[in-house]
Amino acid sequence: MPTTTVTSTNHRALQSIADTIYSSKRILVITGAGISTNSGIPDFRSTHGLYNLVKSRYPPSISSNSISAGKDLFNSSLFTDPTSTSIFYSFLAELRERVLRVKDTTPTHKFIRTLAESGRLLRCYTQNIDGLEGREGLATDLSLGAAVNSKKRKRYSIAGVVQLHGELDTLRCMHCQGTCEYDNDRVAALMDGRAPDCPSCVFKDRERREAGKRGTRVGGLRPNIVLYDEEHPQGDVIGRITSADLKSGPDMMIIFGTSLKVHGLKRLVKEFAASIHARNAARKSSTSAEDGGKEITGDGKPAKQETLRVVFVNNQPAANSVWKDTIDAWVDMDCDEFVAEIKHRRPAVWERQERLEA
Repeated sequence: MPTTTVTSTNHRALQSIADTIYSSKRILVITGAGISTNSGIPDFRSTHGLYNLVKSRYPPSISSNSISAGKDLFNSSLFTDPTSTSIFYSFLAELRERVLRVKDTTPTHKFIRTLAESGRLLRCYTQNIDGLEGREGLATDLSLGAAVNSKKRKRYSIAGVVQLHGELDTLRCMHCQGTCEYDNDRVAALMDGRAPDCPSCVFKDRERREAGKRGTRVGGLRPNIVLYDEEHPQGDVIGRITSADLKSGPDMMIIFGTSLKVHGLKRLVKEFAASIHARNAARKSSTSAEDGGKEITGDGKPAKQETLRVVFVNNQPAANSVWKDTIDAWVDMDCDEFVAEIKHRRPAVWERQERLEA
């Protein structure tokens, strides 16, 4: 069906979405930078986003020929030029400091936690590198596995959040691929535009030299993010989690604050949406005759319109030519405003969380 445009005045559609959230049991959440802007972290493509910030601070005349646009700072080709490499280190170190100064997460982050605590969240896939989901107690460690939520297994005991573009919480060696924590010396080096030495590589090199053997290469540390044309270091694990989520039968997907322009994310969203739509079609075909062939809401009442199960919440629409058969509803609202609308229309979604915090 064509994408339905929903604004704050479309009360019927917003109520339908709230009802669907309430009645869903396996919700996928996809997030982009738009969910963090209200906490003071810039997005990428807007007027005041990271791309324009890079461009204004490091114009080609003082950066290098390899950075002609802000997005070039997030492409692995930057490592071919010493100037752009140095800018990459200092800019990401400054961005990390900005994230550390964030006092609280947004209502959208808290909404994702609410979905997890109430057993509705199947998984959150995020493009963000700020790690704010972790502040809400959502697990980001992919080694925890792909098990889906159940009443017998607490949500935070599995990989609730998949960080598609890595994170700023750790550093990764460009030689051995090992990770380590930040410390004051490493932060200072990055701020100065230099790659700190990898402690694991340094230890191995020293150990060999002390044993009278030839030394080994010592790699440099970089922020543990995934640039646009790079393979994710844990791509195989993410593939297994994605497959498990598809097999589990997701029944709704909410996409928050992203332009949906990154190729890998586009493919992921389309696969999930196809699974949700197929499941919804099968549900409709098996609806009992006494219900008149209509979808049933969380109230046990027949839905008054087409159920909107793939919902895109963003201040800008997605390209209709690409997404018209994928996205059921584009909600033209700020992410936090949308969450407030859902809470107003379906406060029962928050009931379990409120009891836990009482």
